[in-house]
Amino acid sequence: MNQIIVIILCFSVVLCPRSFAGTFFPKHDINDPNLSNDTVMLQCKKSLMYAPSQLEMWCERAYEVGYWQALEVIGLHTGDGSRYIAEAQKHAENDEPDGILALAFAYESGRFVPQNLHKSITLYNQYLNDNKGIEEEKMRVAGTHEDLYLIYTELGNFEKAAEHKRFFDENNYIENKDAILKKQMNEAGISVDSEQ
Repeated sequence: MNQIIVIILCFSVVLCPRSFAGTFFPKHDINDPNLSNDTVMLQCKKSLMYAPSQLEMWCERAYEVGYWQALEVIGLHTGDGSRYIAEAQKHAENDEPDGILALAFAYESGRFVPQNLHKSITLYNQYLNDNKGIEEEKMRVAGTHEDLYLIYTELGNFEKAAEHKRFFDENNYIENKDAILKKQMNEAGISVDSEQ
């Protein structure tokens, strides 16, 4: 009997995904003047998965309220990330960490631009030079060292890779990242069972 219920539920989710999207994508009035910027940004992010037909509307609104990274979501949806790259470039030129890291990742992954690991390395190093002593950037600095470790490993430059690995090992980056993930999962109501 339980197997039949599970099969029916699986078919319902596959055949009627819109009926379940409402729980993950709450209905908000985009013109509501009391709608917080955080809600607008969250709707933009969620729309990629749960409401693609509303994505551009929500993400353009998120962009208007100051969340320039919404252009990345639009780019992922439309396949054209040129606005996102132009905006990231503008922020990087103003030495803003988010812009520098966005461009570094774009060149590392080849998202919206031709992959160029050397440009990515230059941008990651620019970020590190500007932010290595800033306490608020501590986790992103360590994460950037991890990114550089992976790039240098891919390029076969094991000496440089070792330098960056040593940094994030000495700063307990992996343990701190795991602790943050567990905390976020607990806050989201997801049980973290250490025995699995």
